[in-house]
Amino acid sequence: MKIGEIILIPFPFTELTNIKVRPAVIITETKDKYKDLVVSAISSIVPSEISNREILLLPDNTNNLRAESVIKVDRIVTLKRKDKIADLGKLSNKELIEFKAILIEMLK
Repeated sequence: MKIGEIILIPFPFTELTNIKVRPAVIITETKDKYKDLVVSAISSIVPSEISNREILLLPDNTNNLRAESVIKVDRIVTLKRKDKIADLGKLSNKELIEFKAILIEMLK
């Protein structure tokens, strides 16, 4: 799996009491024997103002999303590879550059 690929996963709520199936963007996979997936959440609830850690996505044939959505770059979780439900698509080159830039900025 490569950075920028979009998959469908059971994403846990912050309090870890429930999950919601949602798309997510691959950040990386762990380099151990498990090859777990580190991802950022995608939500179809688009705020009226996009924060500097969010990226607006319009549905197209590249990302294969069903609705206008937003990547919540700082909403990160690690999941077992076996929990992936489906491959959906990927970010465009422009979106991938923006995604990487936000990740780098978060680490400063």
